[in-house]
Amino acid sequence: MNRSFKVPLESMNYLHSCFVQDPILHMCSHLIASQLLNNGISFCKGGCRDKKMEVNAKLRSEVEDIWIPFTKDLLDQVLCFGFAVVSVKNNVPQIMNIGQYHLEITVEQSSYTYRVMNVSSVEDEIPNTIVFDQFGFRITPMGQFTSLVHKVVPRLLFLKRLRETAVAMEVRRAENTVFTEIQESANAEKKEGVDYDFYADSNTSQITEDMRFQRNKGNVSILNQQMDLYDKFLGKKHAKKAEKTLENVVPLPNGQHLVSGPQNTGRGDYGGIHKTLIEDVCSTLGVPRSMIMAEGGGGLGSKSDTEGQHEVFQATVLFWKKKLGMVLSHLYNIIHKQEIKKGIDFTKEKDVHEAKLNHSVQVFFPVTPFVSNETLRTLYEQGVIEFRTYAKYAIANVSLPIEDLNTKFLAKGPPIDELLFERPPTPEVQMQNGGGANSNSKRKASEGKKGGEKKQKKTNSETTALK
Repeated sequence: MNRSFKVPLESMNYLHSCFVQDPILHMCSHLIASQLLNNGISFCKGGCRDKKMEVNAKLRSEVEDIWIPFTKDLLDQVLCFGFAVVSVKNNVPQIMNIGQYHLEITVEQSSYTYRVMNVSSVEDEIPNTIVFDQFGFRITPMGQFTSLVHKVVPRLLFLKRLRETAVAMEVRRAENTVFTEIQESANAEKKEGVDYDFYADSNTSQITEDMRFQRNKGNVSILNQQMDLYDKFLGKKHAKKAEKTLENVVPLPNGQHLVSGPQNTGRGDYGGIHKTLIEDVCSTLGVPRSMIMAEGGGGLGSKSDTEGQHEVFQATVLFWKKKLGMVLSHLYNIIHKQEIKKGIDFTKEKDVHEAKLNHSVQVFFPVTPFVSNETLRTLYEQGVIEFRTYAKYAIANVSLPIEDLNTKFLAKGPPIDELLFERPPTPEVQMQNGGGANSNSKRKASEGKKGGEKKQKKTNSETTALK
């Protein structure tokens, strides 16, 4: 029996907020997208064997304005949810915004059926929408997400909680809390005002001498003179500063003194936990941590980047190149199906599948190969690749635009000399030059003979000069 359910909007909003707020996920997504779109987007026909598609000015503008931004949004959508809901309204591919649709999934025996429903009306299906889920992160029949972001959310939440507790600990250390305690006296005699005191009696009529003190007019004037002298010596600014300082002075009750409270110390393993969690997140997304951050600064191309880590990232880029290329090819053929039909002569086509393969357009990403310029040069010198291929990927490795490529030697390559692109001589060339070892011995003998003649001429000239 088939089972149908709707993907909760709350879960999608939660995953999307976690994705857009975390910097590590943004760096991983940006690194993958940059490597994919480094050389733009290309088009071809017939399985990209021999039919190169001519890109006109309109298509070039659409690539920059529509297809490249759409590819970035498509990658983010798949990383976040494991699927992508695409609208082809007005023949323009766009990722649908979260909250503008309800996704209804019907689980069949071995497949899923999707319906993109309108938010305002439950029974109305949104036209011109396609759901792509062929990335390997399909929602489970029970409605649980299996995307890459969903896998790393628990680690990101733990890391967020760890940071919050570290900040709270530093705030407590900055707010210096002072404690007081009662000072125990060794004297057994009790003191008035500390251990006991008197109640105030307002009905008493007898005033004794110890209940009052004397202050006459002369004492008050002397006090005012001292205050004026103090202000003139230090200035009014110092008096205001002293007044503010005195506001922070709090007298302690009798019999109490200050004591130091417990001090919160930071975790010593915070850096190790942080690196471990970041490495788990980056490894899940297929991006080595050393390509984003390293022990000594690092980044892409640092010493911590090993060959094995580059191979991991290469596999990740090739995976997304294939999956996203299939989505873009499908969308391009749907949008431009009328133009493609005009170029097909159905009377000459016998097999439908062969006709589709020959006339459909394939969209692919010309990714820069993960090889150095030295390896490319070796392949060219050995005759494995043409100079055009070498020049194309060598200029891409140094991040220069393809417009800077020197087209003078693309057809035949640069001139061969002893310093630039020297190829090893073939046996036929050696036979034409007089044979391998014998020619070398003859060349050395002739060089020795010429050197002896020069030496003899030099000796004769020196003897003539002496005479």
